[in-house]
Amino acid sequence: MSTKHVFESSDGLVLKALRGAVALNPDLRLHAPTKSVYAKTRGNARVALISGGGAGHEPAHAGYTGRGMLAASVSGDIFASPSASQILTCIQLALATQKTNEVLLIVNNYTGDRLNFGLAAERALSLSLHTDGSSEKGGNPQVEVETVVVADDVSLLNQPSLVGPRGLAGNILVCKILGAAAESSLDLSSLKKLGDAVVANLASIGVGLAHCHVPGRSMPSEKENIIEDGMCELGLGLHNEPGVRRLKVGSAEELVGEMLEQILSSSERRAKVLGNANSGEKFVQNGDEVILYVNNLGGMSTLEMSAIVDEAVSQLESKNIYPSRVLLSSYMTSLNAPGFSLSLLNLTSISRMVCTEATEAVSTSELLSFIDAPTDATAWTGIRSHWPIQGTNRDRSSEERDSLRLLETFSTKLSKEPSDLSEKSRPSKAQWPSLEIDPERVKSGIRGACASVLAVENDLTRFDTIVGDGDCGATFSGGARAILEALDEDELDVDRLSPAELMAALSELLLNSMGGTSGALFGLYFTALSNALSSSTSTSNSIREAPFAALRSLSTHTPARPGDRTIIDSLSPFCSALSNGESLETSAKKAREGAESTRGMRAKLGRATYVGNHHHPDARQGDEEDPSLPPDPGAWGVAALLDGLVHDLTQTVR
Repeated sequence: MSTKHVFESSDGLVLKALRGAVALNPDLRLHAPTKSVYAKTRGNARVALISGGGAGHEPAHAGYTGRGMLAASVSGDIFASPSASQILTCIQLALATQKTNEVLLIVNNYTGDRLNFGLAAERALSLSLHTDGSSEKGGNPQVEVETVVVADDVSLLNQPSLVGPRGLAGNILVCKILGAAAESSLDLSSLKKLGDAVVANLASIGVGLAHCHVPGRSMPSEKENIIEDGMCELGLGLHNEPGVRRLKVGSAEELVGEMLEQILSSSERRAKVLGNANSGEKFVQNGDEVILYVNNLGGMSTLEMSAIVDEAVSQLESKNIYPSRVLLSSYMTSLNAPGFSLSLLNLTSISRMVCTEATEAVSTSELLSFIDAPTDATAWTGIRSHWPIQGTNRDRSSEERDSLRLLETFSTKLSKEPSDLSEKSRPSKAQWPSLEIDPERVKSGIRGACASVLAVENDLTRFDTIVGDGDCGATFSGGARAILEALDEDELDVDRLSPAELMAALSELLLNSMGGTSGALFGLYFTALSNALSSSTSTSNSIREAPFAALRSLSTHTPARPGDRTIIDSLSPFCSALSNGESLETSAKKAREGAESTRGMRAKLGRATYVGNHHHPDARQGDEEDPSLPPDPGAWGVAALLDGLVHDLTQTVR
């Protein structure tokens, strides 16, 4: 791999690149604090489309922001998902500029992206758009959010994983089709169904001759992380994740043939993983209209890429498959990786599926028109708008400040400062007894939960060092210390907060203090818990039922279920027992039993599912259990949290 870069450090590089992307289109604006890019001019769409992810995949997604594609996009750091707070701000900017209350998120199927976009979507549900720009409430439409998850990678379908196929460069093709469909005034529900149909009939596979290199990072020392000379890796991921296998670099004809065969034979495997309706059918049947979509991962010459297109077209024609469109570009890169991906999109199957869904029919010609439709997005070839006859001196600092004004057009029922609440609207101690709860008990329970987590910090670190990257103890303790500090500084005023507001405040604290996947999971769960409490009547029964409702909401954003070796193994039995009328003590005991049950389980979720488990040399590949494995550290931490919460919550009334 090439390790030479003009920018030898990645510090500040992402923001500088986004400013460069904005410089290419006078209609784009940048909100620098959240790395959000949005179009200033309102289009014809009734729905604002948003996508994003980690940096390093440029021109995705800033280059696909503009009328006819995305209303806004958001970037994380290199190969790191943007936070939920970043995404929520991006949603606000898109809705404010597009003057709508409907948003469709297009998300690649990676755990961090799924969780953070999911948390942002939950939080967006509590927003109301002030169409007149004022801050007064009343009569303003609530935000509606739907999500299309792109999972087009067919390379790992034979490997057991609840995560499902990864999202590859097909994401951009989905953005183009749905962006044009939105401009034709399709509503949110129809766009969601169309998007799901596109993903179900989109198959991709990549290959890498070498890994990419991140500016400022050292070379990998492990031999298995280096693709040797004369070898390539079929199915290599966008972040250097391992593919399905390594093979000798033979002829281009053999390599392209292998990739096309993986795609064309993927229907049955995709149906098993995704539950598609096309089980048993060929991916492309006689007479189907298809799109060939070829993506340069960033380090291939244009000369070779054009030759690859010719080889792919020739082989498809030999199978009586004649693409209606052939698309080639560096749509979604992996920094400077020398490699490429091939994708096929079956337009005929999309049309059949959408009609089956009892939605407004979409013909193959209409789908082609969506692909051909002009767009202002600079990275997609098409019509360019907004340029004046002569160049003008743009005040980019002023343009960036405009985003602050746009964000003032939103309010949320859960994020007001105490000074924003009148005495009449503020909850007080007098309201807690109606829930059969004393606020002092609540504070004691929260402190007990934090103390219990801190007591097992070393255990969590030890467990996670064996099965993960060793940061679970620090992550959980960081959240506990942040909550204790907020209580000590009276920043978490339990007396003044309703149950829903308390859960929202805890969500924000945990999201900001824990970070990563754990922070997103806790933030998502507590946000859903807040929404469940705010939408129900304040009774002791609603307090019992809300945790289970929040668990159902969390389950829409993660495939984790009991038995998958995650925090769900302790959280689910607690919520179920509480909802079924069990006591707090019994419910906490169920959580502890659930955590214990993860001892010896193999992980089924996360990026670790893409690599073999080398912890126990005698364990066979595919074995469900390994007796030497400790309990899941996340489930253990949740069980400790609930033990401490229940003990101190009930102790004060004895």
